[in-house]
Amino acid sequence: MGRSVFANEKEAGRLRTRGQQAILHHTFTEMRIEDLEKELKELRTYVYKLEDDLEPVKKKMLPVHRHELQCLSANQFRVTGQSSKLHWTQQPALEVQLPEGVAPITTSSETPVEPHAQAHEGEHPVSNRMQSDEPRTPESLRIRSYSLMSHLQDITGKEVLARAERSMIAGEMVHGGIVFLRPFKFFVRNEELIRESLKKLEDKMEKTQAAKNAPKPVDSKSEKTGQQEYEDTDLMEDLKLLIDRFFDVELTPTFELRRKIDEGTAVDIEYGDLWHLFSRGDIVVFQSDQTHARRVVNLAGGREPLSYRFDSEDEKVSRVDGFVVDCLSLHANGSTYVPKLEKVSIKRFNGKRPITSLLVYPLRFDPRKADLRTNFTAMGRRLLSLTSTPCCHKLVQGKTLDEPSHELDTQVIVDMTLAMSVNPEWRLKSAISTDDFTQRDKRETIQDPWCYHRREGCCGSDAIFKDLEYDEMDSQIFAGEMVGTLGPVQAKDLQEEDLMLMQPYVYAFVLRSRQWVKVWTADLRDVVFENNFEDLVVPDEHKETVRALVKTHENTRASHLSSDIRPSMGSGLDLVKGKGAGLVILLHGPPGVGKTSTAECVADDTKRPLYPITCGDIGETAAEVESNLQYNFRLATKWGCVLLLDEADVFLAKRTRSDLRHNAVTSVFLRSLEYYAGILFLTSNRVGAIDPAFKSRIQMSLSYPKLDLGVTCKLYEKFIERTKAEQKKTKTYNFKIRDKEILAFAKKHYLGLEKENRETWNGRQIRNAFQTAIALVEYQDMSKDADEPKPSLGKKQFKSVAQGSREFDDYLYSVLGSTEADGARQDGWRDDGFMASSAPLGYVPLTAVQRPQAAWPPQMKQSGKKEAQISDSDDASDSETDDEDVKEGDKGKKAKGTGSSAAAIETSAVSAAGGGSDMEQFQKFLKFQEMMAKQSA
Repeated sequence: MGRSVFANEKEAGRLRTRGQQAILHHTFTEMRIEDLEKELKELRTYVYKLEDDLEPVKKKMLPVHRHELQCLSANQFRVTGQSSKLHWTQQPALEVQLPEGVAPITTSSETPVEPHAQAHEGEHPVSNRMQSDEPRTPESLRIRSYSLMSHLQDITGKEVLARAERSMIAGEMVHGGIVFLRPFKFFVRNEELIRESLKKLEDKMEKTQAAKNAPKPVDSKSEKTGQQEYEDTDLMEDLKLLIDRFFDVELTPTFELRRKIDEGTAVDIEYGDLWHLFSRGDIVVFQSDQTHARRVVNLAGGREPLSYRFDSEDEKVSRVDGFVVDCLSLHANGSTYVPKLEKVSIKRFNGKRPITSLLVYPLRFDPRKADLRTNFTAMGRRLLSLTSTPCCHKLVQGKTLDEPSHELDTQVIVDMTLAMSVNPEWRLKSAISTDDFTQRDKRETIQDPWCYHRREGCCGSDAIFKDLEYDEMDSQIFAGEMVGTLGPVQAKDLQEEDLMLMQPYVYAFVLRSRQWVKVWTADLRDVVFENNFEDLVVPDEHKETVRALVKTHENTRASHLSSDIRPSMGSGLDLVKGKGAGLVILLHGPPGVGKTSTAECVADDTKRPLYPITCGDIGETAAEVESNLQYNFRLATKWGCVLLLDEADVFLAKRTRSDLRHNAVTSVFLRSLEYYAGILFLTSNRVGAIDPAFKSRIQMSLSYPKLDLGVTCKLYEKFIERTKAEQKKTKTYNFKIRDKEILAFAKKHYLGLEKENRETWNGRQIRNAFQTAIALVEYQDMSKDADEPKPSLGKKQFKSVAQGSREFDDYLYSVLGSTEADGARQDGWRDDGFMASSAPLGYVPLTAVQRPQAAWPPQMKQSGKKEAQISDSDDASDSETDDEDVKEGDKGKKAKGTGSSAAAIETSAVSAAGGGSDMEQFQKFLKFQEMMAKQSA
């Protein structure tokens, strides 16, 4: 019967549970018997008035081991069947496992018993501190003394004695020990408590001894008290061994390290001591990313598993690789600041390493800690200022953090809420649970018994002190204290230390490329609004109209936010509420004459971002156009942008009877325009092809004709100034700039093209010519010898660019049979010669928009020998007159030659153009030439 029950229980895996139940039953039975005997004794005394002649119940005393501490090697420290069968009187109370390379010794005057190592005869016992050049921390400590286990359990409240197992082997009772592993968390946490308990025990023993020696009255009755399971003298011997031998000798390096860590003076550390270096709540720095700090929230690992089995599937956990530090930082999600969990694993290493060379280390050990703390706090405040509002308009100058990274120097909108809505992969969890922390591997404190039974501590084997359980308790307590940081935090609740944890980057929308990017907060700057209406060269009536429309529109929008601002009366004229509340302006003209620049001026004047979009961003079908238009309109409205729809010809084109798909697109675009409440600029170089319905939906149209000679020269001057400014900014003067030579080329080139009835350069072509010319002169500087003089930027480079442009124009003319202006007029797109020369329009600093009415030749002239002679003559008359190139005595001749040649060329140009209306322009040019001649003289 008994055997079958035993077999059934074993098969069911309940033997361990039954064993624990039997121990509890036995213990409680003994307690009840003792209570009954005590009550019986009290009743006997009370009822029969008899003396207390009952003998006290003798408690079962705990085994007493030899009062010595032995230091053993790893092999000697391991429990075997032979060592476990030794009687407790032959086993030391404490055993220490030494690190590799340290000789085993005994720290007692008594001779140790085999199989443990012993000191040589006549040799004075010493500790492992004296056996090596440098103190070494032991790997583990075994406590066999049951009195010491009981005492430690009583004063700390931790399960120590309860973990020790007692077993029967061949009819003999064997007692297992408790092993404490490095980094000895139990002793480090309770050192002061254990030392104080020794003093209390000494005081108690002194009082007991004094009471024994004191004379007693004859009629006095001795007070009987319950007996302990151990004698105080035995506990005193073992407790002194623990403190005097283990604490003050073996653990000296550990306590010294902790002292230095507390003071922040520690320099290096061993892998086994990493647990001492970090504490929950510490501010730490990553070796690979020192842009912001992190806070430690959890620690795990650092020890190899002692067993590779699990008692059940539920207990399976993944192995902790190395020593893992779980850290927390704060990231903005638009409305609050949420934690981000980062885990760093420090792989095992031999010997000592500098603390600051670790993958993660506490900030207080960095020599630059003061500067780092200041920088981290400043970066946190920077992020707070960028994300405290729903969005902000900034200028970014630097590389993005995306892959692949690219350089940016443009305006962006920082909008964290929208960024994470559009890109869900950027969104972080709003809170962190302790389940997200690195889970501890319980096998670090579970050791298989030597007998291969499944119960730890069986048959005299060791039981490992479960310090991981108390680590888990501490982690839960810390998580409860940090519950505010493990979830979303409002800006007003952030502490000074929290600012150091802030991410140093934000998500921003690039207005030019219409892409979301991740950028450093340090690369964001306030936008400098440099362009305004003063930079627009337009007739006064046009300038006043634009300003009035923009200002009125601004006041109307502001009146909804403040009762002090009066809205425009015109905003309420529409019968349908919300309809026609926007400002739509059409800018039309040939390419490169400043249409986009006008929108930039309006944006800068109103201190708003310019949001340019193209037809490719809108789509092709009616559904796509409506959806994308509404999306971009919402963005522009939310961010307060000036919206620019560049090259809007596709949506402005006339509707036809055959193309129903295009008609739907145009209709959707028309309806969307009426309900947009912001400022919208439309640009087109095919204004003749727009649908008539757009005329009534556009508040104002501005026409941009081609550039005239004066505006062209101003553009050249502007680009020369910018080149010099860039040289000064970068402090790079690898080439000289011949101002007058370049301006002379500009005049000759313009007049030459006009004389040959060719298309003159627009603003974009002039900019491209400067970029190419600078590239040529910089390449010349890189290719020259060291003793050669610096090259010069002048007509030579621009001639090379002009020659390439001429050949391309000739080829296009040969293919198309007409100039660009001719083709645009023939297709009914625009008339580049419509605007009179007296009505200049344009944007001078960036691009320009004015030229006289062009003649329309029946055939473009081809370049030939005669034209080459004229060009050479022009070059000779307009050569550079700087002091470094022309002698002082030749300046007058050069100036006279310039004037006569220019007059002859201009006369030819006027004759070719035909018509006295150009004489006024010619007179202006002569005055300009005279002014230039005076300056050169």
